[in-house]
Amino acid sequence: MITLKPLDPEDFELVATWLSRSTVNRWLTSEWRDRQATGALVAVVVRNKRNRLFLVRCDDRPCGLVGFADIDEADRTAMIWYLRGDPEVGGKGVIANAVGQAVRWAFEEFGLASLYAWIMADNERSRRVLESNGFREAGRIRMAARSGDHQVDRIYFDVVGSDPA
Repeated sequence: MITLKPLDPEDFELVATWLSRSTVNRWLTSEWRDRQATGALVAVVVRNKRNRLFLVRCDDRPCGLVGFADIDEADRTAMIWYLRGDPEVGGKGVIANAVGQAVRWAFEEFGLASLYAWIMADNERSRRVLESNGFREAGRIRMAARSGDHQVDRIYFDVVGSDPA
């Protein structure tokens, strides 16, 4: 069973460990890439009222994170992002399921009208996570992200609450 729970202080160090892995942070914005995250840094992110972070649990074991950033309550929009912390759950649809739960929460409970996300052009797994949850490609910024040793496009996706599931 896959569940989400708001990130608590006892989770900060574990999430910081995940965020510090190059296999995870290589897909994030440059401020996270190739850096060591700390529990204190995660605490700062959680305290920001424009963020909401949820621990993903698979069979009651922590395995990933789903977050909302840049929450704009006036315009009713936010950016969704996610990561798989436990490599053992890879390829099983766990993160796609968790993103689906978070999307439903954003629209039904939090009252947002739209969500957006971005991926690096070479991150096909993340594309599948988004598309399986109704996100559609909305546009791209060419050569706007560094992936490994080369530049790639940053591709934006969006979904609105009125889109068919």
